Amino acid sequence: MSQRLRAPCLLSLVILLTGGCTMDISLPAPAQKAQSVTSEPAGFQFQKASSAPRNTLRKITEAALRPGDLLLSSSIGLTSVGIRVFSTSAVSHVALYIGQGEVAEAVGSGVQIIPLKEAMKQSDKIFALRMADLTDEEADKIRLFAQEKAGSRYNYKGIIQMAPFMLTKQLCSLNPFSKEFRQQCVQGLAAAQLNTPTGNESRYFCSEFVLEAYRQTGHPLTAASSNWVSPGDLLHMREGDVATVSGNKPLVYVGHLKEGIYFKARELVNLR
Repeated sequence: MSQRLRAPCLLSLVILLTGGCTMDISLPAPAQKAQSVTSEPAGFQFQKASSAPRNTLRKITEAALRPGDLLLSSSIGLTSVGIRVFSTSAVSHVALYIGQGEVAEAVGSGVQIIPLKEAMKQSDKIFALRMADLTDEEADKIRLFAQEKAGSRYNYKGIIQMAPFMLTKQLCSLNPFSKEFRQQCVQGLAAAQLNTPTGNESRYFCSEFVLEAYRQTGHPLTAASSNWVSPGDLLHMREGDVATVSGNKPLVYVGHLKEGIYFKARELVNLR
């Protein structure tokens, strides 16, 4: 391998290795009383790589879903694997359950509304996260937004810009002591690498579509711009996880509609 190629390859390797090691460190709490000499020990919290929090898989059916639930998924195809490598995440796609057995999503052919059964056939693994206090009225706004945007084109330009950003933002995880530093670092890289949304966008990639749908409700998932949040970022906004991009409220794990080959393999060897 030439010297010209070696440095970029080594940098990519460092980014990929550190990407799965995002963590928060809570320093010891100071003593509350002068006579006390003890303090709470430092705590280490690592970002959860598994799609099932604490590796506790909950199997669900469509009956457990509510309109507005986020459906995160992956497949065994090359595109899905590539996205997961770039984002160092267990997921490559996110869609919205909008009720009545229907799913709204932004894919290569554009924004579409399809039956949940079809979405499940296209995925190896699919599970739901929920904004716990979403109201019925807000869920109706999400469904209306999806219906209005059905047929909109896919944001290929946005996803091409997102690919290198998903790698470089992993560098922000190298300082684990400050959540504020991590968020400021991600924001700075986004400002340097990505376009600023105008508010009049008519094309969407998958996570961008989900974020815009929630923004229509007045109950946004995050204050971050929708064009620099990946499905993996949404995954880590769940309860008990360490977020790369700060969410307004933690998302609740609902359960898996399909557990995927990883969990199936563990079942076969009786490791679960």
